[in-house]
Amino acid sequence: MTVPSHFVPHKSYEECRLIDKPDSPRNTGFILSTLEECEGYLTSLPMLKPNVDRSKPETIANMVNILTLTKASPLLKEEELKFSREVMEKGEPLPMYKIDQKNEVVMKLLNSAKISHMAAPFPLGHIVKPGYISFYKMDGKTYAVPEGRWMLPNPKAVWVDKNITLNQDLISPPGTQVKIVRVPSGALGLIFDQGVGVLLDEGTHVFNGGQITIEKTIHFNSTVHINHDDYNYLRVLRGKYAKIWAEIKGDDGTISLKPRLIKEGEHMIKSDLFVYSGIVDVSEKFIKHGSMYQLNVPKGSLAKVWHDNMPRLLGEGIHMIESTNFRFDGIVSIADTPCITHGTITIFRVPRGEIGLAWDNNEPMFFEMQGIYEEDSPDFQFVEYRDADEPLIKLGAKKIAFVQTGSVGVSYDEGTLKILPQGKHTIESATHWFKGFLSTQQKSIRLATYSSNQKLANKIQMQNKTNGSKTVTTSTSHKVRDSNTGVTLNYSPDQDYDLAICETKDLVKVGLRSDVFYSIDDPEKCINKIDVDELEDLIRETSVAALTNIVRSTALNQIAQSQIISAKSGDVEVLPPAGQTTTAVFFQRVHDEFMAKLHDDFMINYGVNIANIRIESFKIMDGELSRQISQHVLTTAKIENEMANLEGTHMVDTTRERTAADVANIAAESKAAALKTEHDAANQRLLEETKAKADAMRITVSTKAKAEAESILIKAKAEADAIRLKAEAEAKRAQMLSETNFGQQEALLEKYSEMVIKSNEGVEKVIYLDPSINRESPFALGSLQNLNFDLNNLSQLAIASRESSGMNGGRQ
Repeated sequence: MTVPSHFVPHKSYEECRLIDKPDSPRNTGFILSTLEECEGYLTSLPMLKPNVDRSKPETIANMVNILTLTKASPLLKEEELKFSREVMEKGEPLPMYKIDQKNEVVMKLLNSAKISHMAAPFPLGHIVKPGYISFYKMDGKTYAVPEGRWMLPNPKAVWVDKNITLNQDLISPPGTQVKIVRVPSGALGLIFDQGVGVLLDEGTHVFNGGQITIEKTIHFNSTVHINHDDYNYLRVLRGKYAKIWAEIKGDDGTISLKPRLIKEGEHMIKSDLFVYSGIVDVSEKFIKHGSMYQLNVPKGSLAKVWHDNMPRLLGEGIHMIESTNFRFDGIVSIADTPCITHGTITIFRVPRGEIGLAWDNNEPMFFEMQGIYEEDSPDFQFVEYRDADEPLIKLGAKKIAFVQTGSVGVSYDEGTLKILPQGKHTIESATHWFKGFLSTQQKSIRLATYSSNQKLANKIQMQNKTNGSKTVTTSTSHKVRDSNTGVTLNYSPDQDYDLAICETKDLVKVGLRSDVFYSIDDPEKCINKIDVDELEDLIRETSVAALTNIVRSTALNQIAQSQIISAKSGDVEVLPPAGQTTTAVFFQRVHDEFMAKLHDDFMINYGVNIANIRIESFKIMDGELSRQISQHVLTTAKIENEMANLEGTHMVDTTRERTAADVANIAAESKAAALKTEHDAANQRLLEETKAKADAMRITVSTKAKAEAESILIKAKAEADAIRLKAEAEAKRAQMLSETNFGQQEALLEKYSEMVIKSNEGVEKVIYLDPSINRESPFALGSLQNLNFDLNNLSQLAIASRESSGMNGGRQ
């Protein structure tokens, strides 16, 4: 049901209309009062002023004597009033009145007094010491004398009390009517004059006559309340209230006695009906005085009260209430009390992340919006808070289901199955029943062969889990109590309780530790076909049966010993892949056959997806066979261990010899390295010496070669100059010779002679050959004829060369 519109969430408690503020019209509204509104209120106490000067003792004796006159008191009172009027006319503050002994009226009264004492000559008379006073009586009246020497000449006069010290608060000579009262500073004297209360101001007061009764002297700072006859004085300290009863005139003119709380200060009143009831601290949370109440509600709290039979919640502040029908039920903390109920008033706070559940007119209400709600109705009842993230929140017929990802909600609307998908669902119909949540996430089940007791115990545990009951488990046994029948089932699972027991083809029992993984893909089909609580048992039983059939078609040696296994019927043999054990291949075969048998069947019939089966290990259940195999394994392990030891010994020996060889190699290498280092050093020294010599020789040769080159260059230049000069001379000579035939022949002969000379240089022996016989021999001497022939050939050759050069130059 939707929350009614009048339930508007507030942000703070100050916005709540059901929380009264201190200025609420339902409160009395008066503030802490004084006594001004009370009958008999006084602005100051009517205190009797002192009639003598305490610093002048003679004035005390004079006043005692003056007051023996009947007319003295009225005249003195009139003189005091006259003094007060004069001061007030001047606009000055009224000081304490002191009777001036030199005043004309006082002097007349003093002269009129019938005193009977006189100064006595030395050494006669009665001596009154300084600071003392003495009294005597005459004709029934009492007189006084100050310090000095006095005598009583009248025989009627008689001393009644001598040398009474003035340093005391009360002097009352016996047998006389004289009363001398000294009121200290800051005190008040209380007396009765003929039964009427009189207040004495500070100072010294002298009385001589009438019926004066001294009550007491009281200091103002020693008490809170002073009461004398009808007079009342209150001194309320700071931080305190005074509780009083006083007469107060109402709006209709009637006067009645009412309670009041009086604030700090000095208060005075004259009333015979005034009652002081005590002092109370202003910090008190609840103050009651008659029909008046004051509540001091601290910040962050609310006060619960009943006013005229109606519940009220008072907010922070001071509340003043006057009522004859009022009750205080305590103060509650707002922070510690999220839901405050008082009578028909309910104020509750819905924090973020929570939902408030309540009944309103028998209708369930869910308050989901954050804020503060209030209601004043006898038909409203707040129930509880629930976390907003709870999957199911229910109150009466109203339900809120939060279906999380990976699950669906199962409900029945008027008996018809209704699957609720992911999201928030609000159900308000009473005929729409929400059963619970069904997980569609993948789960795993351990495939085990359970006994009948274990199967029954599992079923009871499932029921107890649904009902919220607990299962008692110990280290050796399990106890399961059926919450419906009350029967307790005891069972003791063995250590192999989580194995699926199967028989191989050769009737050997083996146990497989395996898990099957499944998920519900079609919740509606699954719920319609089978009880969801029994789905796990169905999958387990079916899976164990399928697993048993697969194992029964396989021999033990095909599982754990043979290097080849049967893939299906036993006719086809498959070698396991490289690096994969026979058992792993067997597990893969079981997986494939298991999935082929169950996956499609469960998906079509129940909407359940059998996703995978995982086989962890297997165990031979026959103890003797297992022992033999274990013994065989131990023997094999022993042999393998011995082989490993032998191999290890061989490796140790080999390593030891290899180490010795390595040590020898290292020593030889070290020696060779040392020799190499020594030879390298010698070679380096020789190389450096050779290099130094070569450098020195190179410098010497270079210097010598440079000198020789310079010498050759100079010689060559000289020879060149000589040749040039010689060539120029020869050229000039040749030119001159060429101009004549003789010159030409002479030049040829010179050349020929030079040639013969040069060709015969170094010849030690000469062989003669007849030119006529061997003219063509290179050793034959040349003749002029041959020379002429050679020159002619050379000339032709030169002419041909010039012609060839001329032709080439023309082409260019």
